[in-house]
Amino acid sequence: MAQEREIATRLRSLDELKNIVAAIRAIAASQMQQALRSLEAIRKYSEMIREALSDAAELLPGARAPAQRSGNTKSAIIVFCAEHGLCGGFNEQLLQHLTKIGAKPFVLIVVGSRGGQISHERGLKPDLVLPMATHCAGVTAAARRVAAEVYSRFSDGRITELEVIYAQNAGSQFARIEQRRLLPLEAPPIGKRPLPMPPLINLSPQLLFDDIVGEYFFASLENAAMQSFFSENSTRFRTMEAAHQNIGNKSEDLTKLARRLRQEAVTTEILDLISGAEALSST
Repeated sequence: MAQEREIATRLRSLDELKNIVAAIRAIAASQMQQALRSLEAIRKYSEMIREALSDAAELLPGARAPAQRSGNTKSAIIVFCAEHGLCGGFNEQLLQHLTKIGAKPFVLIVVGSRGGQISHERGLKPDLVLPMATHCAGVTAAARRVAAEVYSRFSDGRITELEVIYAQNAGSQFARIEQRRLLPLEAPPIGKRPLPMPPLINLSPQLLFDDIVGEYFFASLENAAMQSFFSENSTRFRTMEAAHQNIGNKSEDLTKLARRLRQEAVTTEILDLISGAEALSST
């Protein structure tokens, strides 16, 4: 009887845990759908900025001189991780990618408190840890915080080169790790577009071009943040799906054990009755 009560208690605990896991799985699925819609909006926004960048370049007087790189480069790397756990090896895979980078020193910026904690455990010692979004609507704000830190460090010369590492949605079960350079920013080449009339501008062509370059940089940063957010929730969904199945298997095993124990108890009781009846008949 004591073992049966223990099994019943464990079954109730598993049912409660199964409900929690199912809720986390549903939230992750919802966040994935929202992130996919946001990624499509970011893609269209990036295309619009690319076209605007091309048009602004046509307004510049003469060829624009390429930016000269300083011989004393100061590199920085941004790694987009997760704010919370329950996402399998998502953070570990991203931080493991840092080991493939050469011995050249760099400023490490980790986005995501959980990723920052794991990086400290690995001895990476990030120079800055920023919070990552916990819902889709907060990804843009998280990207703006990162952009503000980068602008500040880039403007005062603390960094001259910037790369970003994030998990890219590959359209399959597992995301791939992407590493891309953001600074110095190299605007993508775009062919000259025929315009029906010259655009009306209220800024100098150079100032307009520089402002659009800043928008293009932010669009690239926001895309990396949203891709990472989608991949994080995709990993969390798969992790919770596996946990949900595992809990179901354990619950099924315990249910079979409880049935077997009840059957054994009934069998034992019947045998006791038979033995008692035989004892009475022999007297």
